[in-house]
Amino acid sequence: MNGEETRETVPSRKLLFKVCIIGDGGVGKTTLVKRLLTGKYIEQKITIGTDLATHSVNIKNKKIILQLWDFAGEKRFRFFLPNYSRGAKGVLLCYDIARRSTFNNLKEWYNIIDEHSNPVFVLVGCKHDLGDEKRVVSREDAKEFQEEYNIDAFFETSSKTGYNIQEVFENLTHRIIHKQEISL
Repeated sequence: MNGEETRETVPSRKLLFKVCIIGDGGVGKTTLVKRLLTGKYIEQKITIGTDLATHSVNIKNKKIILQLWDFAGEKRFRFFLPNYSRGAKGVLLCYDIARRSTFNNLKEWYNIIDEHSNPVFVLVGCKHDLGDEKRVVSREDAKEFQEEYNIDAFFETSSKTGYNIQEVFENLTHRIIHKQEISL
């Protein structure tokens, strides 16, 4: 072996984080996930039950897998959420900036998860592309909610334009790593 030492590379463990994406029906949760996965805006029909997908985020040359649980927003499916959310490391709490009721219902969504898990929460105002003329939930309202419920971060996104989609998931991943005290 001509005097050189050989060193076996030990594969590092993969990091896999369960992420729940929750909020009322029609707020844009599924289109947000589809935009993340495909880079395209794809019109979606209503989600029934739960859709699962995975997405990789690279941080410091480390591949982190996010297991995305996209929950249906209709009340008839909500009873599944406590069991499905167990073990979640991250939660996207989503609302439609043009529908006040979706914002008002966030308290219920938050409480369901908070009772059964201790994840990183990120507040996500969807449909930023609708603009201020259709906006009924101000950024100030969202910031107040974030403060009141000690939400880790707040973003507005647009699945149509791609605005802040990648940033939401990168930020969430960084925050999960920090909360879990994982060194990369």
